[in-house]
Amino acid sequence: MKKIALLLLAVITLGSCSLEEGNNQPTFYYEILPVESFQVPESVAVGRNYEIKMTYKKPSNCHVYEGCYYKTEGYTTIVGIQTYVLDNPECQELENPEPLEVVFDFKVEGIQNASQPYVFKFYKGKDVNGNDVFEEVSIPVTYN
Repeated sequence: MKKIALLLLAVITLGSCSLEEGNNQPTFYYEILPVESFQVPESVAVGRNYEIKMTYKKPSNCHVYEGCYYKTEGYTTIVGIQTYVLDNPECQELENPEPLEVVFDFKVEGIQNASQPYVFKFYKGKDVNGNDVFEEVSIPVTYN
């Protein structure tokens, strides 16, 4: 009888836990922020690691730095600032936010033609038509 009572109590306890809305769990979404400024090396060598310094500005107190977004295809890497944004009605836009600095570690790999430069495309936001805007920087490749 005690086992049945414990089993019934466990079922009731587990059944009372709800994962539906209204459980006050914070929700969020991801947003890529523009790179305000950056520092890249004058040239890159295959097989070496480089630090690329970037600055960005948080638009609200609910934007939380998640890391650097990057996507590499061939000799080109697209870079932006990845954040998650808390979906909270108490979020406040920041007026004149201070630039924040982050470092992106990058290793030059898979380059077989040193005569072709490596291209970084830094995300700068969207234009009036909603298209992504990038600032491109071409960097010579060496074999050191």
